[in-house]
Amino acid sequence: MSTNEMDPQTPEVEDVLSQPPARERARDGDSETELSLQQVLEDAVEDSLDFIEGLLDAMDLDGEVAAELRDDAIEVQISGESSGILIGRHGRTLEAIQDLLRTAVQRQAQSRIRVTLDVEGYRDRRKEAVENQAREMAERALKEGEAELPEMSAFERKLVHDVVATIEGVVSFSEGEEPRRRVIIQSEE
Repeated sequence: MSTNEMDPQTPEVEDVLSQPPARERARDGDSETELSLQQVLEDAVEDSLDFIEGLLDAMDLDGEVAAELRDDAIEVQISGESSGILIGRHGRTLEAIQDLLRTAVQRQAQSRIRVTLDVEGYRDRRKEAVENQAREMAERALKEGEAELPEMSAFERKLVHDVVATIEGVVSFSEGEEPRRRVIIQSEE
């Protein structure tokens, strides 16, 4: 088939792009071919598994992949011996893979779907470490007037801001340019 010919079974790009997102099509309910929101999410779970399994194969890595639907969001977990490679320094590789996964799933579903990826429970461990660090730095700010945390991802900075908001006598703000933004905690006195 030449590049100018289209397979009659393949919809034109414009046709696909002009369709409302799957969630809107599910609400309309006008056609037998429209998917329910639940079906869209279930299909997205399968797409997530396929994407990550294909990525592991392409990277020649072993790992077990599980995905589940929780509160209209897809949570994908990878376990195996290659976790360090998939997490990367400061979780940057994990973030990049999650962004790719989210983009692939949303493109396939033609809808915004929340997708998170974790490897060997890294995110929970990191969340706990960042929250503890935020408390320690808030204590330092109360004693010394100010404390500065190292560069962090947007997710980690939000965790710090949330923790600091619960501590009386300190405030927090972010400064710097991405990807080198950091949180500053200051005493309110």
